[in-house]
Amino acid sequence: MSKDFGIHGSTTSHGGTVLSTQSRSSQMGNLFLRAGDGFACPKCKTWSTLIKSNDHVIFDGKAVAYVGDKFTCGATLMPKQVHVVGTSGGASSTSSISTKTTPLMSNLVEDTAKEIHKIQFKIIDEDSQELLSDMLYELYSKESGELLVQGYTDEHGMTAIYESEYQPEAIELITLDLSKTLDPL
Repeated sequence: MSKDFGIHGSTTSHGGTVLSTQSRSSQMGNLFLRAGDGFACPKCKTWSTLIKSNDHVIFDGKAVAYVGDKFTCGATLMPKQVHVVGTSGGASSTSSISTKTTPLMSNLVEDTAKEIHKIQFKIIDEDSQELLSDMLYELYSKESGELLVQGYTDEHGMTAIYESEYQPEAIELITLDLSKTLDPL
């Protein structure tokens, strides 16, 4: 099921306007709202923040907000006419959201954004086509041989997202099946 994402400038059921606290992640120039973004509630006369409703789409460690999400004061995030739609989860859903730098607030903050390169892998059994959860993996730099990330795949067979700032990087993925014993040396 697709739901509208909360975007910069969306309104609330209490009459406030929510501004995004980040300026890197957007779709078609619309900045995403994330858990923790807030507004000065005109009805409650308090600062109110978005409450995380799910972990389906994460940017910079925070969940992206959806229309209908609640704020700490009880307000609801309302849809905006210019909107961005994404899936709200499920084992077979994948999110394809572009990330780019936008010039919003460039007059307030010096633009020090760098190009970010991200990669994430889905591990699938070649024979059964089943997703492999809890599979130990390691990501290495092909240039330096340096270990970049080590972890276990999630319940959807996905690795963590690896971010390489400034330039593209060749990555090598190694999986380790700990369910089988190793042959003696």
